[in-house]
Amino acid sequence: MSFNDLLVLKKSRKKPKEGDVFVLKPRSDLYCYGKVIEIEVKSKDSFVNGMYLIYIYDYFSKTKEYKVEFDAEKLLIPPMVVNTQLWIKGFAETFSNIEVLDKEKNIEYGFWDIGRKIYVNINGDKIDNIPQFASPFGLGSYGVVGKEIQKTIKARNI
Repeated sequence: MSFNDLLVLKKSRKKPKEGDVFVLKPRSDLYCYGKVIEIEVKSKDSFVNGMYLIYIYDYFSKTKEYKVEFDAEKLLIPPMVVNTQLWIKGFAETFSNIEVLDKEKNIEYGFWDIGRKIYVNINGDKIDNIPQFASPFGLGSYGVVGKEIQKTIKARNI
């Protein structure tokens, strides 16, 4: 079975840095953009600990060029914790680095802990509210990122 939810751009072994802006290509005529919000995540969950928190913004383009400022409240998919496979396999191509703003660090997000049936923060601690942005707790692969982007594209008929 082949993976085709994201197209290969440029492979890299360079580890992402906080503030790295990257592009993804879900279709031959469509690009979307993300940003590394946190590196070396500190978590009680060993699969999440040391990984990368990324946001994928609700902004599309027909070219790779990034032309807008990202709005922290306009995410295409909920925040995800990933490893470096997005970059190693070439599905994410970093092209810039900009400061991670306080408003980006402070958006309301959390993760659904399937085993404990509660929402948790990135550290794995219980949170009492249902966050504005939520995804399953754990390490998200490039496959999960691609599938979530494709699901949103199809739902919105983009």
